[in-house]
Amino acid sequence: MSDVLLLNQDHQPLTYAPLSTLTWQQAVKAYFLDKVVILRSYRNWPCRAQHFAMPMPSVVVMSKYIRRINRVYFTRRNIYLRDRFHCQYCGKSYTSEQLTIDHVLPKSRGGTTSWDNVVAACYRCNLSKGSDLIHPSSIPHEPSYWEMVRIAKSMPLRIPDPQWQDYLQWPHQLLDVIDLKAA
Repeated sequence: MSDVLLLNQDHQPLTYAPLSTLTWQQAVKAYFLDKVVILRSYRNWPCRAQHFAMPMPSVVVMSKYIRRINRVYFTRRNIYLRDRFHCQYCGKSYTSEQLTIDHVLPKSRGGTTSWDNVVAACYRCNLSKGSDLIHPSSIPHEPSYWEMVRIAKSMPLRIPDPQWQDYLQWPHQLLDVIDLKAA
């Protein structure tokens, strides 16, 4: 079964990268605990128990507003996203499994693990760089929340339900709707 889009009370996703989702089991549990309200349901996908049936939720909204922190968490995935999944030394595009993080000023020379000193690099470039001082193609920096949203919306997104587009405002040419009946 598929994921459920989680929206804040203002009908915006809590996060865009990664997109805020729940499993259908978490969504049903949150619904019965009055933590979310179901906005949309999957067509032809009922949720059944022995003495109960309801439509399978597709989009839910939080019952209480969650204040958004306009700060981006320092994570490996966010470094890759900031650098648009490109190696900052050879410039080629990679998947997250093919990338690693590299310290521009190596730790052995006093470099820190921070937004201003870490970039995405492919394994080959990271290994050949070693502890040398090589400048990456773009200067590492701490991105703003809205910069990360803009970058995320420039990348392809797979969604299980076309109804999600009403809340995401993602460019249509970058959307890939999964056919649940074929899956």
